[in-house]
Amino acid sequence: MNLAGRRTLVTGGAGMIGSFLVERLVAAGADVVVADDFSRGSRDYLAAVLDRVELREGDLERPDAMEAAVDGAEIVFHLASRVFGVGYSAGHHLALLAHNERVTNNLLCSLSGRTPSWLLVVSSSCVYADDGPDLIPELPLFAGEPEAANRGYGWAKRFLEQKATLLAREKSFPLTIVRPFNIYGERYRWAGDDSQAVPTQVKKVMDGDDPVVIWGSGNQRRNYLHAVDCADAMAGLVEAGFVGAVNIGTETTVTLRQLVETICRLANRHPRLVCDLSRPEGRSVKSSDSTLLRRAYPGFRTTIGLEQGLLRMIAWYRANFEERAA
Repeated sequence: MNLAGRRTLVTGGAGMIGSFLVERLVAAGADVVVADDFSRGSRDYLAAVLDRVELREGDLERPDAMEAAVDGAEIVFHLASRVFGVGYSAGHHLALLAHNERVTNNLLCSLSGRTPSWLLVVSSSCVYADDGPDLIPELPLFAGEPEAANRGYGWAKRFLEQKATLLAREKSFPLTIVRPFNIYGERYRWAGDDSQAVPTQVKKVMDGDDPVVIWGSGNQRRNYLHAVDCADAMAGLVEAGFVGAVNIGTETTVTLRQLVETICRLANRHPRLVCDLSRPEGRSVKSSDSTLLRRAYPGFRTTIGLEQGLLRMIAWYRANFEERAA
């Protein structure tokens, strides 16, 4: 699939992953449309390419906004969703399911009268059950429930995958489903106590918390991938013509405690670290078998390592919190 000159829609294109994807698509020569309500994204994230993309602002929970978004699109990258940290998810399973279902249904209804050249939908590693292997390949999804800590979001993404697959078969267009694992990046809009793990830990350390409280045992292991590399994988999979479902992540993991210790070292901070076993921590190990990803997109690379990414997150903190305080 040559993206050059193709009318390409990115829903959620002003968000953390979406804005990096938009830059990647513009660099490939695509004619990019960004659909976003800017509730979590920002025009600032698109500053480098703002004069080369079309913005279609609207709430994609509304059918008319989705219709306007997909109008004229040949290729669709669907990233728009509502997702927060595990602290929010644990008490809002139904709300997360309902929101994401509305967006999914609007997208598929709008596409039912069209035949796109390609559709990529973004699912999640949350679709996998907690009792699966520590190193997760692309498993079938209807044996057991999704990840318990993100059950509502996981079900929404399972439904997205199944509905998109049915539509792609009926309309005979190619479909790529991606399941990202623990993506982070500095284009992140702070959501207070509902924020995701990496920005939350960075803010605790940089705020000067002492002790820094780690949720759960601190021994839960995750692989973390920067949004730049996730966005490249999404574009690269479509360029490579991959059809099917694939994880986006790597095998390398660190514990949450190791993550916080690394942030402290990079920031030259020395707080005490304590673990709160009463708080949710999710499954004990979550890492991605990247075999299929690397085979489907041989160009996949981790270009931003964890330490470099955390330095970028420390710079995110300084830009968003220290300057405001000053």
